[in-house]
Amino acid sequence: MISLTEAQIVEWLSPILWPFLRVLAVFTAAPIFSSRSLPLRAKVGLAFLIAYAAQASMPNQPVISINGPRALGAVIQQVGIGLAIGFTVRLVFGAFELAGQVIGFQMGLGFAAFFDPSTSAQSSAMGRFYANMASLLFVALNGHLMVIMAVIQSFVAFPVDQNFLQALSAMKLYDLGADLIASAFWISLPVVA
Repeated sequence: MISLTEAQIVEWLSPILWPFLRVLAVFTAAPIFSSRSLPLRAKVGLAFLIAYAAQASMPNQPVISINGPRALGAVIQQVGIGLAIGFTVRLVFGAFELAGQVIGFQMGLGFAAFFDPSTSAQSSAMGRFYANMASLLFVALNGHLMVIMAVIQSFVAFPVDQNFLQALSAMKLYDLGADLIASAFWISLPVVA
């Protein structure tokens, strides 16, 4: 009979667990990956395969006991960093959708609103059109691969042992909101003016 100690199991799981959690968090927030048409099992399986395949290019992951407070902090850190990366990608799509809404209002199409299943809210026809075009352009330019590459490279910039709040403050998320509105108006300016 094979007997394994907790230390051996944790040593085997650590290299895959932290990247898996971060990639899964990105899949929860990033626009193309968080689509409701993609089944949950496929998202989990794809996140596991990406985390497993990326082991060779990542730095060694620390071995953290899974039943201690450091493990909870590491889980929160990985999910927080993954969500921050995913929401950053979503901000780019938000700029295109906001630009489409501004253009739609200028064209007199502000009354034509549709239910958007991806955000569970109302959005204008031009806003949806610009968001769909941004999605197609994102996939055509291999943006989905760039997001996966950014997640893998984020382990160099934000390692697992680093302080969680320090990692999030380094991303300066408050600047991204201002950039969203500025980008939306720059995109819509040629049509509005």
